[in-house]
Formats: sequence, structure tokens, C-alpha cells
Amino acid sequence: MKEKLLNRIPGLILIFGFLMSVGCNYYKPIPKSASATPETKASQIDSLNQKTFIVHSSQGIFLMRNMQINKERQELEATLDVVPPQHQTYINDIDGKFRYKSSAPAVLHEVHIYTDMDEIGEVGTNVVIPLSDISKIELIERDKGRSDGNTVLAVIGITIGTLALISAIYVLTKSSCPFVSVYDGQNYALQGETFGGAIYPSLAREDFVPLPAAAIGNEVKVQISNELKERQYTDMADLILVEHQPGDQITVSPNGQLHLVKQNIAPTSAVLNDRTDMLDQVRVTDNIPCSFNDLSHPSSVNELVLKFDNPGEGKKLSLQVDMRNSMWLDFLMADFTSRFGSKYVSWTEEQKKRPAQELIAWQEKQNMPLTIAVKTKDGWKLVEKVKTIGPLMNREVAISLEDFDLGNAPIEISLTTGFMFWEIDRVSLTEVGAVADNSIQILKPSQAIDEKDRDILTPILEKDGIYLEQHQIGNRAYLTYDVREYSKEKAYSAFLYTKGYYEPIREYEGPADRKFLTKFLEPGAFPDFSRNKYQEVTQSAYLNAK
Repeated sequence: MKEKLLNRIPGLILIFGFLMSVGCNYYKPIPKSASATPETKASQIDSLNQKTFIVHSSQGIFLMRNMQINKERQELEATLDVVPPQHQTYINDIDGKFRYKSSAPAVLHEVHIYTDMDEIGEVGTNVVIPLSDISKIELIERDKGRSDGNTVLAVIGITIGTLALISAIYVLTKSSCPFVSVYDGQNYALQGETFGGAIYPSLAREDFVPLPAAAIGNEVKVQISNELKERQYTDMADLILVEHQPGDQITVSPNGQLHLVKQNIAPTSAVLNDRTDMLDQVRVTDNIPCSFNDLSHPSSVNELVLKFDNPGEGKKLSLQVDMRNSMWLDFLMADFTSRFGSKYVSWTEEQKKRPAQELIAWQEKQNMPLTIAVKTKDGWKLVEKVKTIGPLMNREVAISLEDFDLGNAPIEISLTTGFMFWEIDRVSLTEVGAVADNSIQILKPSQAIDEKDRDILTPILEKDGIYLEQHQIGNRAYLTYDVREYSKEKAYSAFLYTKGYYEPIREYEGPADRKFLTKFLEPGAFPDFSRNKYQEVTQSAYLNAK
């Protein structure tokens, strides 16, 4: 299997190099409330002060330099300048395609301000804009619902050619979990994968998948599908729908806790393994992540330490992380399991008998979860060990920090994992508020049919151990949720709340490689395997290409 795989790689590199270079990335302007008070506008602008501000007026469109807010006079002050070419993507997008190149993500750093002032000035002049004269504020963000899953590993020497290599391997070896898609008004758009890593019945778990592309009206439509060679078991699939004001952002934690984002605080520093600056990689969502791939580090376990300005006591804080697992981790798992040969099926049957605590403990000893810790006055404290979420799409996850005494000093956060197991696209410290109970609807599907129009509603309604079973590639569940009291004046955020597990189907041959497999009884063996395998595969591709 491995020999056939490596023989096919050189030709695939060119194909995937091209695909990666033309991947589709989309942005979207997020409007802030036009009717907000001057105080609210000041707060919104102040929270985004590390962005690039562009003002639209009847006299033209200008870059705003040296911008300051005078809260006493409720005015915005700045020097007008020419908008540089890298910041003209949105301005020139007259067709509203909202598309950008991954090599030119400057549009994701922008905030656009619109004013009705008759005279604003010209390039080089200082302008004073009363906050009451600001008619609209737009924050530009990456549109994760429309953007594809391409990733650029542009850090620490991992090149586009290497990325193409990893992508080629990934397509040949991909294992997965149920795909979650939503109807966006025209098509079903992929949103991510659910209960990743739950590959045995004992590991069945709950998961909460954000659905940013969902077309929300009097009903919401969701698809759960089996796209790869595995058996999938879904116990329940509820829709969590949160009603909120336009422009508000709702996030969810791994255990389903909802947060209303009040303010995002960008990191002031981000350093990998005490030496490599990763700040540009994690400040914005732009498909250029920190990939925990430091080949020169003595350990195969990588640590990213972030620092944030402390917003002060009495505020409810969370860490907001936009991330995914790497394609490389899927390849490693395929290589690892192939070493069982014809013993693979009997080995998996033995694994099913082991308690979940043992299986999870092994994963943690191999640094597979993303371990998040925070520095307190009593030293570093564990916050969360985030379980795998899959490599297809970024997922935004909120990690609560409210149980930790963070004092008044700058806040330090540590993210640790094995070599190339995770990709972190953006991290921010977030001040959050509670989501009112009366704004939350938890909906069960009113209809569920499969790809052959058969009714499959009963097994997916309750969390009762009766599973919707999808055993074949192409099995699909089309779920419809009726929305109570839908209002066109309100905005909504949707999350799919599921529980289940899946079983990869593998048909390996030959004897088990016992010497190789015995190594993985030791802690840290999998990160070492990852690093060594990466060097082996890239060297092999280099030699084949000569």
C-alpha cells in the first residue's frame, strides 16, 4: 500500500499544486448596527483599532491613518491618505463576488466606515468625523461557509510543493467522520465534520458544529452524509438557533456553552517554541495558520505561547480559536493502522472492549488533543484538552477562562500539541456576555429522509442509544427544522448539536509490524513518528522528482 502510494505522489504534486494555487477564498462584510448610539460606535471602533480603517464619503474613499477616538467630544480623528492597492479588493468588487486570493489576504484586516458628511477633505488633510455622522460600519471577515478547505502551510520552511505533496497523500488515505452541510439558499454547503475521533462505540460523544452558511427562515435544512469508506452512527441531531441583533457574534464552547462576543482582543505576541514569531499567522483568519511544524525544535511536541493585554478585572473572558486538524494527521493515522496488516480487524475489536478512559488517556499521552493552559499567579493551569474536529474546515471554538484568576498582568496562553497535528488560523482573547435563555431555540428535526426518500426520523430524534446508521458511501440524511417565531428583523446563529461515533473500514493485508507498533506504548511516540515520517516522505518526493 505504502509503495503504491509513494509511486503515485510525484505526478499528483503538480496537480495539487495547481489546485492549491487557485483555491476559492471568500470574505464578507459584517455590518454593525447603523442605529447604534455614538457610545456604542466608539466602543465598536475602539475594539477594532488594530485593523485598517477605510472611510467612504461623497468626496471619495480614503485610508485613515493615525486614527483616534475622542470620547469626550464623540468624534473620530484621522489623517486621510490614498487607499493602497492591497486594500482595494472590496472597494473594486462591483460585482459583489467577495472573493480574494490566499496570497493577498489584506482585505481581511479592514473596517469600512461610511459617513454622510458633505465635506470630508482630501489626501493629507486631518479629518474630524462626529460619531453621529457615521451611517454604517462594516467589518470584513473571511466567509467560512463559502471558502474551501485549502490550507497554506507557509511557516518554518513548509513550501507550496510540500503542501501539494501532503494534499496528494491526503486524498489517497483520508479517513473521516460524518460530513455536515447546510442548505445556503442554493446548494448544500459543507460546514465541517462532527464527533471527530470517536471511532469506537465507547468514544461516542456530543459535538457542536457552527453553521455559518445556513439559510435561516421559517425552516433550516441540514445534511449529514457518509462520503468515505466507513460506518457512521448518529444518535441525535438537534439544531440550536440563537436570535440576536444584526452584527452580533455568537460562539460555542466544546461543551455547548454559548457566548455573546462583546470585544475581541488580538494577541500582542505569539511565539512558537520560545523563538519563532507566529503573530502574523494567528492574528486573522486567512488560511495561513500556525501549524506546529518546527523541524529544528529538539522536541516533536510544539508549544505556541500567546500574550494579550489584560482588559481588567470583572470581565468574563474566553479564548476564541479558529482552527482545524491537519490533513497530515489523517495520513499518519492511515499509515499507523496499515502496520496491523491482516490483524487490523481483530485489533479494532479488542479496542472496542477497552474503557473509553483508557483510549482517551492514550490519545493524550500522544499529544493528539490541543492542550490549552493559562498562566495564573499560581503558575500554569490546564484549561481544556480539545478533541479532534477534523481537517476539512476551520471551526471557531470558544474556550472559557472565567474560572481562573488572571489578575491585572498581561495574560499568557499556551497551546501545545504534537508535530503538525493542528492548525491555528486565528486566536483572540474575547470579552463575552451571557446569551439570554429566551433567545435560544433547541429544535428537533420535523422531517428526516435519506437519499432514497425513506423516512429516517425516529432514530435521530432522541439521545437514546438508537442510532441512525449510514454504512455506505453516498448515504445521506436530509434534516428539516421548523423555526418557531422567525423574524426578518432579527439575525440568527445556528449550531448542529449531535452525538455519535463512526468506524473506519480498512482492508489491510500481510503480517503485523509488531516491532513498529510496540513503540506506541510509550508516551510521545506518535509526535516522534509524525516528525520522522514527514522528513522521510518529503525526502522521498525530492529524490523521485530529481
